[in-house]
Amino acid sequence: MKLEASPVRMLSITMPVYNEQASIERVVRDHVEVLERLGSSVPEWEIVCVDDGSRDRTPEILRDLQKQVPQLRVIRQENQGIFGAVMRAYKEARGSHFFVTGSDGQWPAGNLGLMLQPALTGADLVVGVRSNKREVYSPARRLISMSFNLLPRILFGVRVEDAGSTKLGVREVFEYQLISRSVFFEAERIILAKRKGRRVEFVPIQFLSRAEGKAMGASWKNLRSSVADLFRCLGQYGFR
Repeated sequence: MKLEASPVRMLSITMPVYNEQASIERVVRDHVEVLERLGSSVPEWEIVCVDDGSRDRTPEILRDLQKQVPQLRVIRQENQGIFGAVMRAYKEARGSHFFVTGSDGQWPAGNLGLMLQPALTGADLVVGVRSNKREVYSPARRLISMSFNLLPRILFGVRVEDAGSTKLGVREVFEYQLISRSVFFEAERIILAKRKGRRVEFVPIQFLSRAEGKAMGASWKNLRSSVADLFRCLGQYGFR
């Protein structure tokens, strides 16, 4: 069943934040600039940053930014990891549509404009596909990414490309009750969206190397948890 397109009444930019003093101010300001340029395409907007127990100057920087950007909302919590921070951001966001991005400077704000266009023409979920992985990822990281793109296609018959990448979609897609408790939860979200008849599109985006800090998405702990969740989802939803 084809669902009717939902207009972008309010856009929530959601960002998990942890020890990003080197990049957070620039990332927030870059998104404000893009949002202001979009004008009537996005009548209302907010930026929701979930500070997941940062121990550097990130909280101080965010407090100062709030005085200058009234649309910036900062939620602080004890460290709960990427899953807990992202889910808190989804819970706190008020928009009809969510734009999910990072706070580490790897995701240029210009991706928002690219991904908004399919949403304005009826896409329920738009997933950004990193087109330059060869330049910014090690061979081992590319292999991990390729595996997690391929397995859901084989097992569930659904294209799940760059599930952990930046995304833009209707609120309802981000309110799904998921069984995953690892970084596989975004792949599960795409699988469910397709199963529910949602229109999912994939858009090539820009992606940069980290200026500082260490990405934890491909840690062995996260990989083990993701594999476990993949098989839990297989038991829940069955083969293709």
